[in-house]
Amino acid sequence: MRTQTKSIIALAIAAGLGMSSSALANTDNSATVSQTIVTAGDVLGQEAFVTQTGDRHTTILNQEGDEQTATIVQDGYWAEAYIDSKGLGNNVEVDQAADWHLADINIEGNDNEALVEQADFWNQANVVISGNDNFVDVMQDGSQNEAVVELLGDTNSAIVIQEGSGNFSVFRVEGNDNDGDITQYGDNNVGGMVSLDITPNLGNNNDVEVYQEGNNNLGAIKGVAGDNNNFLVTQEGDSNTGFVYSLVGSDNEIEINQEGNSNTAYLALTTGDDNDVEITQRGDNNTIGDTLVADIQGRDNNIDLELEGNNNGAEFQVLGNENDIDLDQEGDTNFATFGIYGDDNDIDMSSDGDNNEILAFAAGDDNDIEVHQDGDTNFGYADILGSDNEVDIDQDGNENEALVTVIGFDNTDVEATQNGDLNLIDLIIMGDENSVMVTQTGDGNWFGGEDESAFVVEGMDNSLMVAQNGKDNLVTGSQTGMGNSISVTQTGDFNSAVVIQN
Repeated sequence: MRTQTKSIIALAIAAGLGMSSSALANTDNSATVSQTIVTAGDVLGQEAFVTQTGDRHTTILNQEGDEQTATIVQDGYWAEAYIDSKGLGNNVEVDQAADWHLADINIEGNDNEALVEQADFWNQANVVISGNDNFVDVMQDGSQNEAVVELLGDTNSAIVIQEGSGNFSVFRVEGNDNDGDITQYGDNNVGGMVSLDITPNLGNNNDVEVYQEGNNNLGAIKGVAGDNNNFLVTQEGDSNTGFVYSLVGSDNEIEINQEGNSNTAYLALTTGDDNDVEITQRGDNNTIGDTLVADIQGRDNNIDLELEGNNNGAEFQVLGNENDIDLDQEGDTNFATFGIYGDDNDIDMSSDGDNNEILAFAAGDDNDIEVHQDGDTNFGYADILGSDNEVDIDQDGNENEALVTVIGFDNTDVEATQNGDLNLIDLIIMGDENSVMVTQTGDGNWFGGEDESAFVVEGMDNSLMVAQNGKDNLVTGSQTGMGNSISVTQTGDFNSAVVIQN
């Protein structure tokens, strides 16, 4: 059985009517093409080609059947195209030129392809495809552009390129093996894969890449549940924001690259295991975490943070076990705060510059914290709550300060090393069977604080070793408990040691 229905109302349909586009210019254009083929046998379906040039354009095209092809070309002023295509092997192409543009494409079926290209000024494109092996390509040139792509199914792909300012593009997908590539040039651009409502973007093996160049851009990944996803956000310019929000899954790769000033990278409500997070910021006044603390929850995650510039800040927390965290800051007046809650985690934080602050917190067992600072007037703080933890603070420069607080048992390796002049180390140990080593090299160093609080070691069977090399060094403090030991070695002039044991 074969059923075919055609309805054509057109002032500008070049193909099928034998009219040239020049003969149809400067008119109020409107075209409606509806083709329907239903058959039980093999058939080659419909083909429609619409060309409209000049004035106010409107094209409505509906095709149902097999092996379909639709091409709409519209030229200047007011252009609108609505396409509804159902079947297999569909191909839809819309080319719109200057001024007012709107393209709405809705496709149901397999092996579908939709291409939308829009030129300057007011462009909009909305493409919804449901099926397998679908492909969407949206190209917008100018300002006030908007593109929304929704793919439901397997092996889907979407590419959106926008040039200009005030652009907006969304890649929304539900299914497996989906690809998304969003590139934006200009100012006030938004980004990709942001959920349009409260529902998440579901799917596995998705590959989303957002590239933005300009100012005040927002690149975002929101509401993704699945494994083996790859998210890349690259931003160049000032006042940009890149964030990953509400990600549930494992074996995901998240990479945010920002180059410019006053940028923010934010990671929140991220849960899963074996995830790889890499955030790189180059410029001044950049922030990881913003007013909220970036966080990830899970185990066996790798987190690599790199900041280059001045007045940059990072606030991050990890909830889980066996995570590996690396932070590298280069520049002056930077700060970093890292909190980790779990067991068997490794934290390595380093800064190169002056007036930098690094704070590390760990609650759990078998955690390892390392803080390295090169420069002057830096502050390093390590706070450990738990057992079998290791702390290593290394400062190279002048007028640096280190504060170490350990509460727990069997923390066998607590080290603080300072090279330079007029450095200070404060130490608070509460617990049993802890081992601490303090090394200071330089002039005018002292260990134990500037006031009467000095250093405090409370507990049983604690071991404290202090080595000072230089002039005008001071050791002061107290040990309280049974079976504690302290060893003080001072090399240089005008050294003083005061230790009280109770």
